[in-house]
Amino acid sequence: MCERCDEISRRAVLKGAALGLGAAALYACGGGPVNELPDAYEEHILNEFNGGVKIDESKIVVPPPQPAQASDYGNIMPRSAWTTVPLTLRNGTPMNGVSKLTIHHSGDGKAFVAVSAADVARHLQVVLMAHLKRGMIDIGYHFAVDLQGRVWQLRSLKYEGQHVRIGANGVHNNEHNIGVVALGDFNVQAVPTAQRDRLLELVRLIRGKYALRAAAVFMHGEIVQTDCPGRGLKPVIADARRRNLV
Repeated sequence: MCERCDEISRRAVLKGAALGLGAAALYACGGGPVNELPDAYEEHILNEFNGGVKIDESKIVVPPPQPAQASDYGNIMPRSAWTTVPLTLRNGTPMNGVSKLTIHHSGDGKAFVAVSAADVARHLQVVLMAHLKRGMIDIGYHFAVDLQGRVWQLRSLKYEGQHVRIGANGVHNNEHNIGVVALGDFNVQAVPTAQRDRLLELVRLIRGKYALRAAAVFMHGEIVQTDCPGRGLKPVIADARRRNLV
């Protein structure tokens, strides 16, 4: 992500170490491949969403409100705005350049309704905990765009994400691939205008920064077999392509 945001993340790591937060245990990888994300997002979300990984909600601590910060990708809510867990990617694979971008929806199995920054922060912590419990090294995506059009810093762009499953042909689809998730299940809800506009703007800014061709922007279902990013978001992206908006 932007140098300023990465610096924030580095300070968070140092602060966490100084306070003895014991976060290392959270990042212990389980057996089997870690560079996969289950096809059905609801499989790993938690009891709050009708099943999946069980989350200890007592461990969720929403940080004090923070303003968005200017970056190369527009104003972004820094990682420290949604979690106190330090960014620990010692087992991560360096990104080593960006050559594509993949758009997802969170697809929780029901409409996503979080509006306040605090509620979104809580949700992102749940996703992080679920991803860690599934053996991932951190939250799988690099950016999230919420219903209000806020963009959130998730995983550092210095490292590959874990947002696209390994293909049936064995291809490791996360290499050099920025993962952007639009928060919502767009099989059951519409894409708000603010979210749509900011998502498209974010894609354009990423393309500009990394000189990506339009053909380098994918929807999740164009890489592996999945209905992600949902029936409601797919035509939005398709229309944006026709109008050269992404």
